[in-house]
Order: sequence, then C-alpha cells, then structure tokens
Amino acid sequence: MTIASERLLVPAQATRRRASIAVLLDRQSVFSWLMMALPLAFMAALVGYPFIYGILLSLEDRPVAHTGTFVGLKNFIHDAHDPVFWRVAINTFVYTVVATLLKMVGGLGLALAMNQHFRMKNLVRALLLLPFIVPTVLSTVAWLWMLDPAFSVVNRLMVALGWPKPGPSWLGDPTLAMVSIIIINTWRGL
Repeated sequence: MTIASERLLVPAQATRRRASIAVLLDRQSVFSWLMMALPLAFMAALVGYPFIYGILLSLEDRPVAHTGTFVGLKNFIHDAHDPVFWRVAINTFVYTVVATLLKMVGGLGLALAMNQHFRMKNLVRALLLLPFIVPTVLSTVAWLWMLDPAFSVVNRLMVALGWPKPGPSWLGDPTLAMVSIIIINTWRGL
C-alpha cells in the first residue's frame, strides 16, 4: 500500500490587480508629479523658452526684423572691451548692493521701532504702509515733481535753509541720479 503525499499548504494564488488610473493616483509619487506637471509646463514655456532663446540670440549678430548670423562669443568679447558696458555693470552692482543693504537695515530698524510702545503707533504704522498703497505710476510722478530742478520741493527747502539759489539737478547729474534712485527704491521697498 502506498501512501500518497498530499499537499497540506497550498500557496495562495497572487491576484493581479489591473492597473487603473485610480490605482496609479493612489501612489503618492505619481500623484505628486501629476500635480506638478502643469506648473512645470507653464514654467518651461514662460521662463525656460525665453531664457534659452535669449542665450541663442546672444550668440548671433541679428538686426531687428532680419535673420541673424551666428557669431559665437564675439558679442561677449566686444562687450568686454566696451567701457560703456563696464560702467553699466558697475552702476547695476552699486545700485543693487546699496539698495538691498538699505532695505535690510531700514526694514530691521523699522521692525524694531514698531515693536516698541509709543504714542500714535497706529498712525506711524499706517504711514509705513503708504509706499505699498500708492500706485507705482503715481509715486513716480510725485518723485519726478519733488526732484524737478526748477520746481522741486526739495530744492525750495534747501534754498530756504541757505543752499545757493539754483538747486542741484537731482536726475541730471549721474551721481545725484544714482543716489536719488536708490533713495526712491528704498522708500518703495521698506
């Protein structure tokens, strides 16, 4: 007599789930990439394409409304030897560094001052919000009027304090223009 061995334990058959959209969306990584796809596409279209196109244009000699000819790094070499380019680069660097430092120090100082208790604190807080409330175009016109060489409020105040009669041309002199624009930008950003 032979005894047949029977399997007592049979492994369970693996049931295969069909890959469906619901199953894919349950995975956190797939859902995350799906949610980021549209913003990334917009960013590639609105930032990436102009950036790459700008780099390609910088490598061409291209008059307006004509096809360009590839010149490689010739434009950059020309700019490296141009004194106007270096003057603009220095002005940009000075403007950025000084305005940023003034905004940081001024913002920290105003924050510390507003953290103190003093009379009319709410009025001062409202006045600090004025640069953000006034539209940019209106504040630009107001600053142009205040810094006008002939009818300037600032020049009239300086003449009243004893400054010689024709006040300085705030936006006509390169040094005064840089100082004036940094002050205006700092006022806008505090």
